[in-house]
Amino acid sequence: MSNDIKPIDLASVDWVLNTTRSVRQRLDFDRPVPMALIDEALNIALQAPTGANTQTWRFMVITEQKSKDLIADCYRRAAGAYVEGKTGLSKTGVTMMREYEEADLRQQQKAAMMKSGGYLMQHMQRAPVMVIPLIEGRFEHDDVFTQASMWGSILPATWSLMLALRARRIASAWTTLHLQYEREISDALGIPENYTQAALLPIAWLTGGDLHPAKRLPVNEVTYRDRWGQH
Repeated sequence: MSNDIKPIDLASVDWVLNTTRSVRQRLDFDRPVPMALIDEALNIALQAPTGANTQTWRFMVITEQKSKDLIADCYRRAAGAYVEGKTGLSKTGVTMMREYEEADLRQQQKAAMMKSGGYLMQHMQRAPVMVIPLIEGRFEHDDVFTQASMWGSILPATWSLMLALRARRIASAWTTLHLQYEREISDALGIPENYTQAALLPIAWLTGGDLHPAKRLPVNEVTYRDRWGQH
């Protein structure tokens, strides 16, 4: 091994990757999060890939209570419409309202997801810090190539931010319901019209014990070789 190549602690890397969850019920709303740790995590997030190395990402870090109250109100309104099926979200493949077979792991996990989602909806404004990742441009009506390139320029950095926070024992949750009121929130925060919000991360210290790998579908059920449906 070359002297300039540091050995990798795979156990630590795997621990972070396997235990980074969207935490909703175990966010410590009473303990302040040092901004220095947020900045450390953001610096790591900026190492993520971005299309053509344009680095047109931006990150709104929100600690002002008035702004957090507004965002939480938008989140609650959107959550209410979501549960009642009044948004297009209920027709997509990523909604909690989608039904699976009774024996399907995802169906069994729905009750817990609904409970934790409801808790976060009630307490969102209490998060010590919120982060909204953004990317320059509006591309919701563009072709798939353009959309994939743009989302691929901000979502990896958002995930890297969650991983970096987790490595520092700080929890977060990847949420998107607030985007139903993206324009209202952008206006309140002074975000230019040509920037697209990608997510909302409520951030806080983790309460309770450690996190563990989640139950997932077996890899052979979600992986195909060379042809769709071929294992």
